[in-house]
Amino acid sequence: MQQDIWFTPEGIEDLLPSQAEKLEIYRQAILAEFKLSGYAMVLPPIAEFTDSLLTGAGRKLALDTCRFTDYESGRMMGVRADMTPQVARIVSTRIKPAGIERLCYVGEVLKSRNNKAKGSRSPIQLGAEIFGHSGIESDIEIIDVMLSSARLLKLPSLQMSLGHVGIVQSLMNLAELTQEQQATLVDILKRKALPEYQAWCSSQSFSDSKLSMAFEGLTSLCGQADDVLRQAKSVLAGLSTELDEALSHLNQLVDYLSKTQSIKPHLDLSDLRGFQYHTGVIFACYSVTDTSVLVAKGGRYDEVCAAFGEAHPATGFSIDLRSILDFIPEPENSELRQIYAPFSDDVQLYEQIKSLRAQGVQVIRFYEESTIPDQADRLISLNGAWTVKSSGL
Repeated sequence: MQQDIWFTPEGIEDLLPSQAEKLEIYRQAILAEFKLSGYAMVLPPIAEFTDSLLTGAGRKLALDTCRFTDYESGRMMGVRADMTPQVARIVSTRIKPAGIERLCYVGEVLKSRNNKAKGSRSPIQLGAEIFGHSGIESDIEIIDVMLSSARLLKLPSLQMSLGHVGIVQSLMNLAELTQEQQATLVDILKRKALPEYQAWCSSQSFSDSKLSMAFEGLTSLCGQADDVLRQAKSVLAGLSTELDEALSHLNQLVDYLSKTQSIKPHLDLSDLRGFQYHTGVIFACYSVTDTSVLVAKGGRYDEVCAAFGEAHPATGFSIDLRSILDFIPEPENSELRQIYAPFSDDVQLYEQIKSLRAQGVQVIRFYEESTIPDQADRLISLNGAWTVKSSGL
């Protein structure tokens, strides 16, 4: 049918007034939280040259990036599929901070492929990032901000997952695996293909028995964080300085969350989500009831800025408001008082409308009496002055 041409592509949808207002209320609340926490906003462009958009860690976004030719320059441009690489570019090429820089952002991104499991192809992404600090303190701060933002969404039963991609990388370095072997192992672990992983371990000839035990026990290091860390101490501790440091960071983080947030996170030391992007601690926040809803995710990515000429360690998180909009409760009643005003060039009427709107009253112009709802308040001219006639009078 001809009307089919007005349908939006699969995975790209309109937000109608009630949905748009709901999203905007929560968006403003989260941005206010960012500002109160000391994060300054940046607004990257919706599209830019692919030379910068797909540089460094951005290369992993190549298949998701919609591209087109810029008729002004003849160069290839792309619509952003993620905002973090853009923020990294801004930090490295425009701001160039000498110390710690806290930034936040909000905007719509576009993905060329439809993945129903990951929600909309045009997410509305909010995020916060800390640049210029590589210690556990900045990871803790960004997780604090993530949890504070998640709680503003009023979703029930918030839970957290933790990981550290540096643990697998350290083990692969100790085993002196080739790039091809590393790629094979990472693929197996990402797919959680346990029989394949066990077969892979059996096929290896590790020179150190403790290293062999570490690989064999890696996938069992998954569960309640305190239990996993106790087990990891006997399986991984002492193998390398990098591994000991990673475990120390996780211990500090779990202890902090238990004390200040009353959260006992789930910990998976073989989790390689975002392996080609993240470099350290990774984390996510979920609302878990009958189903599990991803609320926010993030982690450390110390090498993203280096692709733009300046290496700034970084950690951050993002929330896709569009994907969780249906799970967020309706905001508290924020209906404005409505008053209807006739269309007129009367200056006194114009000034009265401005005064009412300045007081937070919604004034709607009407052109015909028949369009005014029953029992509606309205402005009327009485004794040379414009006054509100209440529906109760």
